[in-house]
Amino acid sequence: HKIKLTYFLWSALLCVFVPQSLSAKEKAFKVNGKIYTTDELMKVEQDKFYQIEKEKYQLIDFLAKQEYLNSYFKKMAKNKKLSAEDARAEYMKTQAKVSSKVLKETLEKFKNHPKLKDLSEKDRKDQVEMFLKTQAEQELIQNILLEGERSGKLVVIYEKPVEPIYNLKITKNDEVRYRSETKDAMKPIKCSGDSCPITIVEYSEYQCPYCARVLPTARRVMEEFKGDIRWVVRDFPLDFHDRAKPAAIAAKCAGEQGKFWDMYVQLFNNQRNLSDNDFVKYASQIKLNEGKFKKCVANPGAIEDSIAQNIQSGAKLGVTGTPAFFINGRRLSGALPFEEFKRIINEEMAKIKTSKKKA
Repeated sequence: HKIKLTYFLWSALLCVFVPQSLSAKEKAFKVNGKIYTTDELMKVEQDKFYQIEKEKYQLIDFLAKQEYLNSYFKKMAKNKKLSAEDARAEYMKTQAKVSSKVLKETLEKFKNHPKLKDLSEKDRKDQVEMFLKTQAEQELIQNILLEGERSGKLVVIYEKPVEPIYNLKITKNDEVRYRSETKDAMKPIKCSGDSCPITIVEYSEYQCPYCARVLPTARRVMEEFKGDIRWVVRDFPLDFHDRAKPAAIAAKCAGEQGKFWDMYVQLFNNQRNLSDNDFVKYASQIKLNEGKFKKCVANPGAIEDSIAQNIQSGAKLGVTGTPAFFINGRRLSGALPFEEFKRIINEEMAKIKTSKKKA
């Protein structure tokens, strides 16, 4: 009976899952007689589907690694006639050792760390030693998993989702810079327009604190990859920031006098002061023709249309908050560190080099 029940359960699971995994055009729903497939839906909401599939893959990958570690330590436990937990603990105790030399060097290196400097000598030593042991244990676990993958004993069969690449067309209404946000930002160093190997499109707004936090990162990116970057900024004012859209208009009006980036800096440096009077003050500081600026701000028809187009284009790309970045069409969201930008830029540069060699 147990065998029959097991067979029945597996048959039921196969009936549910196999046809879906084999179907190239999985049916999603039907409206007015028309059947919509997941393939069609993914083209419309590719980022959301990608994030869901990415989380699913990461969970499967995590569970696979946990199962492999369980089997690894169970086998070790059987050979030593211990429980799996005891076998693992013994292995870590004997293998994840911290030498007195490494402990001494680390204590010296971090002696002025804010979390350590006020502790007693013993507590400081205990904390650092615990940290080093944890690091050593993590390294051991990674080595076990790597060996499992190399030997073919640990294989994640589930297909890893492919990151979507978005097609963003740069228009004449876009604000583009080839250097950091300075007076000569419009002047390219080595590349210009589509000749730049890397194009970064940023959706942001002037009341967003996270957008302001990215400015130092953006400057560092422009400096480190000087001459290879085209950085595009698009206004994406959020509904709950009442001064974001007026600020975007002020920046665009400054742009009509060739001073967009000067105003851009002023607005981000003064996020708490974005009144109409403040805009006039900043216009004076960056030496705009005040009359022309006021007239532009009072009659922003074409500029408002441009901002509306940016909001629409961002929405189509799945942008719901700021900042959002697209590096050669690859999406990043939030105030991410320089290292994350650098990683993707280096990957894109490597792709370009590989394609040139093949050509």
